[in-house]
Amino acid sequence: MSKSPVKRMSEDASDVIDDVVHNLKQMATHLGEDTGDKLSQTAAALAHSAVELAEEAKTRSKDLAKKAGEEVREHPVATAAIAAAAVALIGLAVARRKRDA
Repeated sequence: MSKSPVKRMSEDASDVIDDVVHNLKQMATHLGEDTGDKLSQTAAALAHSAVELAEEAKTRSKDLAKKAGEEVREHPVATAAIAAAAVALIGLAVARRKRDA
């Protein structure tokens, strides 16, 4: 059985955030080696703050994805109605765009 779209999106977002955190940590390490001037110190502090922000975003996105999955399971009819409305709106937008072109 395949994974739910919410779970796949959550895992994809988690992977992207992991990559960002890894790269920011590398940058902070390189900047931390030579923080002789104010610009380097500020950049290192910014990198550390960005790492903390990315890790917090990862935690919150996992919680949000879990809650969204629970809502979908608890309210399948409402979910289907919202999805149908979204598809209809997209269809109308595409049709209007073609008509205007």
